Amino acid sequence: MTLRQIILRKELAISSDVDLRRAMLVGYLSLLSISISFFYLVYNIIFAIEDSYLSYIVLMSGSTLSIWLNRNGSHFVAKLVFLFTTNFVVFLFSAKANFETDTHFYYIIISISAFVLFGYARRWVAIGVTFLSIGLFVFSFITGFSILPDSAYPESYIRSNQLINFVLGTIASCTVMYIMIKLNFLSEGKLKLKQEEVTTQNQALQKANEELDRFVYSASHDLRAPLTSILGLTNLARQSKDPAEVEQCLQLINLRVHRLDEFIHDIIDFSRNSRTSVQKENIAVLQTVEHVLDTLKHSVMERPIEFEVNIATDLHWQTDPSRFTIILSNLIGNAIKYFDRAKERSLVHIVASNTLTSYRLSIRDNGIGIPQEHQARIFEMFYRASDTSKGSGLGLYIVKETVDKLSGSIQVQSVFGQGSEFTITLPR
Repeated sequence: MTLRQIILRKELAISSDVDLRRAMLVGYLSLLSISISFFYLVYNIIFAIEDSYLSYIVLMSGSTLSIWLNRNGSHFVAKLVFLFTTNFVVFLFSAKANFETDTHFYYIIISISAFVLFGYARRWVAIGVTFLSIGLFVFSFITGFSILPDSAYPESYIRSNQLINFVLGTIASCTVMYIMIKLNFLSEGKLKLKQEEVTTQNQALQKANEELDRFVYSASHDLRAPLTSILGLTNLARQSKDPAEVEQCLQLINLRVHRLDEFIHDIIDFSRNSRTSVQKENIAVLQTVEHVLDTLKHSVMERPIEFEVNIATDLHWQTDPSRFTIILSNLIGNAIKYFDRAKERSLVHIVASNTLTSYRLSIRDNGIGIPQEHQARIFEMFYRASDTSKGSGLGLYIVKETVDKLSGSIQVQSVFGQGSEFTITLPR
C-alpha cells in the first residue's frame, strides 16, 4: 500500500486490474531506475570516474518525471518517457564502454518491458520501442559512436560492473516477468469466472425453458378442466327442475371456482417469486402466522381443524414478509387440504424458533401422509402424488423455489397414514 501511494495517487481511478498492474509496473521500474542511478553515482564517485555523472542525473530525472506523470493519470506518456530515457542512457554507457560491462543487455529488458507495459492492444508502440533498442545497439556496435568522452576503465571496475549489471538486470527481468505472469493469471481467472457464469446462466435458462414447457402444458389443462366442469354443471342446473339437484350443482360449481381461484393464486405467487427481488423486513412471526390462519379458516373446510401454535409473542425475524406468507399459506393449506377422515381429530402443530445462525419453522399434521415413493418428487412442478390429489401441483414447488430465493432449505418427514412434517430453515 505504501508503494502504491508513492506510485499512484489514492483518488486516481483506474478502469481495470490489468491497467492498474501496468501502471504499478511503470512505477516499480522507475523507482528501480532511480535506485540504480543513485547506486552507480556513488559507485563511480568511489572509483573517481567523473564522466558519467550527467548520465545518471538524466536517468534519475527521466524516471522521476515518469513517476510524476503516472501519479497524475498520464500513464501512456509516463511509459514512453521511461522507455525512451532508459534506451538513451543504455546507449550512452554501452557505446562508451565498448560493451565490456554488458550494459547493452538492458536493451532486452527494455524491449520486454515495452510489451508488458503496452499490452496487445498497443503492441505497435512496443514493437517501435523494440526496433529503437535494436537500432541503437546496432548503430553503436558498428560505428563505435559515443557521446561520452572515451576513457579507459580499470579491470576491477569492469568486472564489478559485469556482476552488478547481471544482478540488477536479473532483478528487473524478474519484476517484469512477475507482472506479466500476474496479468495472465488475472486474465485466466476472469475467463474462468465468466465461463462459470455462462454455465450457470445456461443451466438456469435450460431449467426455465423446461419449466415453461411444463407450465404451459399443465396450466392450460388445469385452467380448462374446472371451466369445462363449470360449464357442464351450469347446463345441468338449467335443465334440471329438481331444487336439490340444482343446489348440488351450485355447490360443485362453488368448489370448482375455489380450486380455480387457488390455482390462479399459485400462478401469481410463482410469478412474484421468480421476478421480484428479496425485500427483507422485521416481521412479528406469531402475528403473521395468525393472519394466515384467519385467512385460511374462512376458506372451504370439510371439517374443523385444531391448530396448536408454539411461537413466542416477541419472536421477530428479518426476512421477506411476502415470501414468508407464501410459505405459510401453502404448507398450512396443504395440512388442511389433506386431513385424514379416518381420524377423530385433525391437528396441525406450528412451531417457530431461532438458533444462533438461523430461523426455524416447523409445520406438522396428522393427515394422510405422503407415500415414501413420492417424497423425492413432491417439490417438482405440477407433480401430484395421486390422480385424486386436490392441489394444482404448484404449491410445494412454489414453497421450494421461495425458500431457495431466501437462501434457506426445506426438509420433509412423512409416514403414509400418520402425517407429515415440513421444516424450513432460513439464514439469520
